Amino acid sequence: MKKAVVAYRSHSGVTRGYGEEIGRFPTEHGVAAQVVSVGECDFSTLADADYLFLGCWTSGMFFAMQHPDGPWLAFVRDMPATPRPKAALFTTYKIATGSQFGKMRAALAGKTAAPSLELKSRSGHLSGADKLALAQFL
Repeated sequence: MKKAVVAYRSHSGVTRGYGEEIGRFPTEHGVAAQVVSVGECDFSTLADADYLFLGCWTSGMFFAMQHPDGPWLAFVRDMPATPRPKAALFTTYKIATGSQFGKMRAALAGKTAAPSLELKSRSGHLSGADKLALAQFL
């Protein structure tokens, strides 16, 4: 059975909820998924994952200078290189994601395969478009 790890950093719980919904989707499609905060993620679980979803809330000003927060960046910095899993990024935001995905990609350079999926949500819930993108990703 294929495995997915959904590792998130949440500030108010919205990103955690989005990560949990993302984690339910593969499970409903025959992929065992583990959803965990970056603070509780055991790096050894990444070694045998087929899919890696990394998420963080959008920090910064509402319209400019969006970026992943410090604990997410520390997790990525300390994460061993895991080129095997297919990688995806996700974020939640108030008004705009701006440079969030670019900064997440830059932090992950050399750590994972280039992320081939980016999901974003204001509400923390999967949209119909998110579900279609996840189905194609899997």
